[in-house]
Order: sequence, then structure tokens, then C-alpha cells
Amino acid sequence: MQNKEETTERKHAITGLQMFKAITATIICGIVMLEVCILKYYVIDAIKNPPTMNIWAAMLLLAIAFFVFLGGLLVFLVIARTYIVSNTRYYFAYLSAIAFTFISSLLLGVISPLLVAPGFAAFIIIQLSRKKQDAFIVNFITATMIMFGLLFEYILFGGSAGIFTVIQHNGEYYLWMIITVALLNIGAGAIVPVALRDKTHRLNYALVGAIILVCSIALYMGISAFSQFRMELISYAWLVTIAGVMPILAALLLNPLFESIFNLVTDNRLMELTNSKQPLLRRLATEAPGTYNHSMSVANFAEMCALAIGEDVYLARAAAYYHDVGKLADPSYFTENQAGYNPHDDLLPEVSAEIIRKHTTYGYQLLKEHRLPKEVADIAIEHHGTLPMTVFYERAKKLTDDEVDPAAYSYHGRTPTSKIAGIIMICDSSEAAIRAMDKPDGERVDALLRGIINSRIQQGQFDNCPLSLKDIDTIRSTIINAYGGIFHKRIKYPGGEESER
Repeated sequence: MQNKEETTERKHAITGLQMFKAITATIICGIVMLEVCILKYYVIDAIKNPPTMNIWAAMLLLAIAFFVFLGGLLVFLVIARTYIVSNTRYYFAYLSAIAFTFISSLLLGVISPLLVAPGFAAFIIIQLSRKKQDAFIVNFITATMIMFGLLFEYILFGGSAGIFTVIQHNGEYYLWMIITVALLNIGAGAIVPVALRDKTHRLNYALVGAIILVCSIALYMGISAFSQFRMELISYAWLVTIAGVMPILAALLLNPLFESIFNLVTDNRLMELTNSKQPLLRRLATEAPGTYNHSMSVANFAEMCALAIGEDVYLARAAAYYHDVGKLADPSYFTENQAGYNPHDDLLPEVSAEIIRKHTTYGYQLLKEHRLPKEVADIAIEHHGTLPMTVFYERAKKLTDDEVDPAAYSYHGRTPTSKIAGIIMICDSSEAAIRAMDKPDGERVDALLRGIINSRIQQGQFDNCPLSLKDIDTIRSTIINAYGGIFHKRIKYPGGEESER
């Protein structure tokens, strides 16, 4: 079994192609935002007043600022968040959140810079990434770029842009508004990640929105008190109030859109996938009820194991729900869906092996067709790895005197490449094996689990998995502790009927 850190580093190593895509996307993002600034200048600003300095010099300064900040974000992610750059869906989502926030803020700035929604980028990123540092850094970069975009107008026109922001006291008035907006954005971006971390209930959004609204108004009043234009600034406090409500509403509308476009794994998306009304789960419950019940039991184990080792419990549950969805191709060929008759008794072992083996690859294809996140689909093809199907292999050996190729009676999937995939592999085998035991007890279950885990380690199933030996031991003990609650014996009454406990 490989060292945990080495495996994780190799898994998230950024390839040359991925780096090329990231750099290209960064450049395109910067160009798009720069073009929006220029377009706004030609469509709105240039009509009202001639520029006070060379437009090309201002554009050059703006372009340098944009690419410095976007380049800084890429460097940070390459160093500290390699999985985001190596998984281009997430990096594209980050850049899209920055570009969307910037463009919408710049357009709202036509009315007034004070309408720029504070912490908007943080609201989006915290739900896409669930990383506090990511949300803060992306929001800080976005807020700073918005400030530079507004300064672009200030430099060109001496502060004349904006319907409400007329030059009453030369350009300094507009400059104060730009500084105020930047501070409000950065302040809100620090509040959102802390307040929304690991909270998916919709009421939390409303509460955080209220906190940001109160903090934004208080910060705005405080900044205004130090300005020589305090009365004018305070008179526009209603704009800050509107802006404080906007991020929460916009984020609730946009997050599902981001999740769908980039097919991302988020807490909300994973909870939606575990809804029993999902099409694939409805099919599983109807066409393969035994598999459906098995998947529910595996999900209970997997969720507890993920929690025990600090992994994503939402992903563990969703992955367990869908890991055997490939059995929909031939439900009756799997033991849990049989009612006495086993069709494999009438088949050659190589035919049986092909039918059973197919459920991992077919499940992967089915999940991809239904656009489930890659992280969930991968586990469908990884949860059996390249394990041998011993029953059919031994049967084939009895039917011939020739040498039997073990590869012909093994799964053709991939070995687990994530901790969640490793958890599902252990829980899947453990749940089925425990149910097959005649009189399971703590000691026998422990011995069974040790045998299952050791065989998978010896067969190299965890060679590409970042699970450590400590993680695996924690998973084993968690399943043993959970065993009593999930497979508890019912008390029989003298008449033979079981209690309803």
C-alpha cells in the first residue's frame, strides 16, 4: 500500500494539457472582462464626456491589473488547490463566477457603484468549493478587480460615470464611493465563508444575508463619517440596503445553474441526488428492489465511515446510492434480486462472469448519460476494482483440465482513486458478507472484515487510493460498531412472531 501523501500528490498532479487549459481560460477570462470595460466606455461613458487621459494608456494599466490578479489566483490554486486546476470543471466555474460577478457589478455601476452586491463571489464559491479560503481569496480578487474597473472610469473621466454619481465635488466624491464599495465587498467576503461553512439549509442563507446587510450598512456609515461628503454618502444608504439583499437572492438562483453547467459536486446537488424521486433511484427501487435495499444499507455504512475519517458524508451517501445502478441491465442475475432460482446455474462460468462484470462499466455509462457528477460515476466503475470473481473462476477450473486465465474472471474496472471509492469498496463487500453470515456476532464480523480488507490490500486494490492504514482501521471499527444498529436481532415472542422494534 502506497504512502498516503505520495498517492494524493500523484492523483492531483497537474498535466501539461490541464495547465495549458487553465492558462488559456485565464487569458480568455481577462480579455472578456477587459472588453466589457471597453464596451461600457464606448456605449455609455464616451457619449457623456471626453476622456481626460489617453484611452490606450488606461486600458493597458487595466489589463496589467487584471492579469496580475487572475495570474495570482492561478498560482495560488496550482500550489494549494491542485485538484481544482487538475479538474478543469471547477477551475472554469471559478473563472465564470469571477467574470459574472465583475460584469454584473460593472453594469450595476452605471446606476451607482453602491449597487455592487457585497460578497457576491463568496456566496457562489463557498457553495461550489466548500473551502473558506477559496471563497475569501476569489472574492478578494473579484472585489479588487471591480475596484480597478471603476477606477478605469475615474481615471478617464475624473469620476463622471454613473447616473446618480454626478460630479458635485469634483472626482473625489466618486473616488470615495469606489473605496467604499471595495471595502464592503472585501468585508462581506470575509463574513460569508465563516457563516455558511458546512451549512446547506436555506434559512442559513437568509440569516447570513441579514448579517451582511447589517454589517454593510454599519461599515458604510462608518466610512461615510470619515468623508468630507458624509451627508451625500449617507443619503445613498438605501442603495447599500438593496445591494446587501442582492447576493443572497442571486446566489440562490445562480448556484443550481453553475452546478448544472459544470456538473459540479456540491452539498445541495448531492442531497438532490439522494432524493428517492430521482429517475435512476426510482428505476432501481422498482426493477431491482434487492439491489436498492442493499444500496441503502451500504449508504448507511459509508456515511458513518466517511464521517469517522473526515471525508464528505454527502458524497459518500450519494455514491453508495448509485454504485450498483449498473445492475439495472440484468437485475435477476444478482443474488439480492433472486427469489430462489439462480439463472447462473444454467450458464457457463465465462458467460456469468461477463454478466456480473458488466454492471460496473454499464453503471458508469448510465450515470454519465444522466449527467451525474464525475465523482459519483467514477465510484460505479471503481467499487469492485479489478477483483476476481472467485465463484465463477473456481467453477471454470472444475470444468476444464486446461489452465484458466484469472483475468477472464476478474472485474475490468479501475482500482479506487479516492477515499470515498475505497470506503464504498469496503462497505459494499462488508454489507453483503455480513448479511450472508448465519449467526453474526462482534468477533466473527471483525474477523470477516479483517479478511476482506487484507485480501483487497494484497490484491493491490488500494495502491492508487489515498486511504491510509489508519483510515482503513477506522473504517473497519466503524462498521463493527454500526453493525449492531443496522443488523440487530429482533426479539421473538412465545408465539414465534417478532417484535416491532
